[in-house]
Amino acid sequence: MQGHYYCQERWRLISRIWSGEQGDFCLPKTKQRSRPRRVQFLSTVSRMSRAPKRARKTPDNDGTDRLSDLPDGILCHILTFLDTKYAVATCVLSTRWKDLFLSLPNIVLDDSLTRKRRNKKVLLEFAKFGLKQIMLRDVPHINKFGLRCNFNFKDPAIQTLVCAAIWRNVKEVDICVGKRVVTGILPPEVFSSRTLVVLKLRGRVKLDVPEFVSLPKLKVMLLGDFILASDDSMRRLFRGCKLLEDLSMSKCNFWLVDVLDLSTPLLRKLSFNYPCSIVETKLVIDTPNLEFFEYRGHTAKFNLVKKLKSLARAEIYFVTAPKLKNSFVEDHRENVSEFINKLCGVKSIYLSIDSLEAMYPGCFSLYVFETLTALELVGAFNLQILPSILESAPQLQVLIIPISWLSYHDARGEALYSLPETVPVCLAKHLRNIKFKYFRALESVFQLVKYFLQNGKVLERMMFTGLGPWDSDLSLSAHKKISMFPRCSKTCEIVFEQY
Repeated sequence: MQGHYYCQERWRLISRIWSGEQGDFCLPKTKQRSRPRRVQFLSTVSRMSRAPKRARKTPDNDGTDRLSDLPDGILCHILTFLDTKYAVATCVLSTRWKDLFLSLPNIVLDDSLTRKRRNKKVLLEFAKFGLKQIMLRDVPHINKFGLRCNFNFKDPAIQTLVCAAIWRNVKEVDICVGKRVVTGILPPEVFSSRTLVVLKLRGRVKLDVPEFVSLPKLKVMLLGDFILASDDSMRRLFRGCKLLEDLSMSKCNFWLVDVLDLSTPLLRKLSFNYPCSIVETKLVIDTPNLEFFEYRGHTAKFNLVKKLKSLARAEIYFVTAPKLKNSFVEDHRENVSEFINKLCGVKSIYLSIDSLEAMYPGCFSLYVFETLTALELVGAFNLQILPSILESAPQLQVLIIPISWLSYHDARGEALYSLPETVPVCLAKHLRNIKFKYFRALESVFQLVKYFLQNGKVLERMMFTGLGPWDSDLSLSAHKKISMFPRCSKTCEIVFEQY
């Protein structure tokens, strides 16, 4: 009964906004004018309506409006690339265009044009415009509803726009709010949609998830810059999203959370970007079918319940505060070790310098990646661990190495690493592609390149980027010197590219 009453109130509010009835949530009635006053976001329509209605002549001067002669399906496809306010503006071009925008399945509302006049009257005019776009669409369902809003999102008029889109069986909801922190941004209808497939929420929002969540078709969820209200919020959300496959959480705030449980059985893609290095939220992940995993954050108390046997690609970027770097690495070394061991079945991995320092403090061979075929290293890491890296990945086929001053020289310019006498298995049998990023023409780097060329038996391609302009002495001399090195693989191609 309570839910029924809630829906009745929503419909009553829609009627009041639509009709312009006098009240707290509606525009006050004004006297009839020959030409209605328009707010800023409809100024485009006004300007276009004063334009000459006669079609421009084509280059052949035959006076034919060929664009308007296109089929409705093609014109509607063209209009889908425009924001809603501009798509509506095309209705004044001619009678041919008058109702075309009503057949568009996407609605994107943006209040940025009203930023200098954000008052109650403009808010309600914006809501009325958006509500008409939603309710008058001549389509069985709305594919996408986008809302860029800097008004107070808790205002019933704005929340009614979201509810109206849900009632029109929307498949994708994309909401981006302003910088002010808002509590309870989403109305309850969003958490009980039977048609919603994609949910994107961005903004400084404190998210309160209700007790009842039922999103039977939701597959993609993106949460950015939000504040999680409690430990149970994500658990309740996942409990109602049985088919969730893609989860992205970027720059979110977990100060109020002790344990963040991201366990869902069908999840295939997980992106977790948490730059704060101070909060020690325990991260629990139970996703046996995960294929892509991106983690950018601190060395937290990880708990990967099971090994990720289906993992194809992983991107690991540990972040620690510079002043606390050594203590964080030391305190969480056991957590990191257990975390990485659960990733040992990965096929392709991206590792940052902080990840390497946290994972392999002096000994990379602690880990063995039996199935790893592609490895990308990022940052000025110490090349002393490069031999151990190669030994830990016997099946490696693709290697990307960043080169910088700190990675291979000390303050006096002396090399900090020595090349192994025993050729690693991957270099002798499997390594086919090597890429040196941010290359610098220094003697120690040339020795490393020479080592790979002399021992890479199946090497097919070696690429260099960061050499500067093609006509510089640096690029020409480096190219000539590297081309003269002996090669174990007769089919190896050497390629030089700019940034």
